[in-house]
This record gives sequence, C-alpha cells and structure tokens, in this order.
Amino acid sequence: MSPFAHALSIFVPIYGIWQAFRHFTLIDTVRRKVDPAHGIDALTGAIGTGIWWLTFTHYSTEPIFVALDAIELTAGAAVIVYGQRALNGYWRSRPGPPVAEGMTQLDWVAISVAASYALFTLIGVLAGPAS
Repeated sequence: MSPFAHALSIFVPIYGIWQAFRHFTLIDTVRRKVDPAHGIDALTGAIGTGIWWLTFTHYSTEPIFVALDAIELTAGAAVIVYGQRALNGYWRSRPGPPVAEGMTQLDWVAISVAASYALFTLIGVLAGPAS
C-alpha cells in the first residue's frame, strides 16, 4: 500500500483506529528493544486517535461543535506528540550513527494547515452572528 493511502486509512471507521494501534505497537516494540525502561502504551494512542476521529466527523460553528473541535485538535496533537516523542527516543537510543532531528517541510505544511483551520474556525465563531 502506498504511504498516502495508508495515511488515508485513518478516515475509515474502526480500521483507522486499528491502524493507529498497530503503529503505536510497532513504535513501542522498537523503542523497548533499545531502551526497555521507556515504552509507550499502544492503547492510549488508539484511544486518542478514536477521540480525534469521533470529533473530526462534523462541520459546524455551533458552540458544542466548536468545543468538539477544541477536543479534536487537542487529541490529535496529543497523539502526534506522544508517538513522536517515543520515536525520537528510539532514534536517539538506537545503535549506529546519530540521526539529525528536525522538522521537514511537510511537517511545517501539516502544522500550518491545522493551525489555519483552527484559526479560521475561531474567527468564524467570534465574527459570526450571535444566536
């Protein structure tokens, strides 16, 4: 499967959460091979992904949905940070030459898109008519 199609699997109900569980299990496995004291819980990653998925499936500026957007962004960011910290720990602990850490252009694009979405949603709620 192509990486792009694999990433899109997150939008398939239940299957995307299973994929997240498998990814976090793999990260935990490789991390514990080089540093047995520091692993991650795959179920936590899957639950965070599930929360993100449940709150991502709406588009509205009603206050309850804006609150769900905040939960979505928090859950999505927490899942990414949780997995990335474990992955970075693996790269630092593994044998071999050091790997340069840093953000790629694609990382910056993804963060910019997410921040723009959050900003425009907030502006839309604040500038919209009062109910």
